[in-house]
Amino acid sequence: MRAKIHYYLRFVFGISQSEIKGLYSLFLLLLIYVLASMYYTYIEEDELATSFEPKVWNSALVKMPKPREWVKYPVHKKWERRLGSSGNFKRANFPVYIKKWAPNQQWTLDINLADSVAWVGLKGIGPGFAKRILAYRQRLGGFNAVLQLREVYGLDSVWVDENKSHLKIGTGVFRTLRVNQMAWNEFRHPYLPYAQVKFFLTYRKQHPYISSFEELEKIQGLDMAVWIRLKPYLSYEP
Repeated sequence: MRAKIHYYLRFVFGISQSEIKGLYSLFLLLLIYVLASMYYTYIEEDELATSFEPKVWNSALVKMPKPREWVKYPVHKKWERRLGSSGNFKRANFPVYIKKWAPNQQWTLDINLADSVAWVGLKGIGPGFAKRILAYRQRLGGFNAVLQLREVYGLDSVWVDENKSHLKIGTGVFRTLRVNQMAWNEFRHPYLPYAQVKFFLTYRKQHPYISSFEELEKIQGLDMAVWIRLKPYLSYEP
């Protein structure tokens, strides 16, 4: 095979011996570069898995099924050569140890408290997804529903549907938008486009206090589909 490649390079394409050696060297350098890139990518992903401090990681946060454990099985009779000169055999009892599956146990995860270590511990979630989930949770101000995980970029909705019974939102939203106090540069949320922010702040200049969501519904020009989605994140403190 090598001789055929050498023949085509030298006689068909008119490449000299020194040029062939140069191509081999270039191929070797490219191979080293690819392997080095794969290695550094692996190192970065490994560091990313532990880049967040597990501030709330405890045994009550995620209750995972126990792994297989060694358990003592009932005694079985085995034959053993008795020590001594007679060479006779006697029966002796030996404990036999086998692996036994622990019974199925339900696990739960508070998606508003779990850190990256907790997320990476779940099947199908790697360091990259863990980072995206935490970043999106921070932008939202907390998950209000488990199905909001579908909005995380790249996260398979099938995974969310299969595991939603094990996921809970805990205390839910931890940061709200104070509609009566926030300035334009603070009024940010993934669900809220800038055009709606601009329109709302123009209205607030003429109506300084908004007491409830029902009052928002009466504002002409607001895209209520946007604000209904945003409703759990609104606060009406004066």
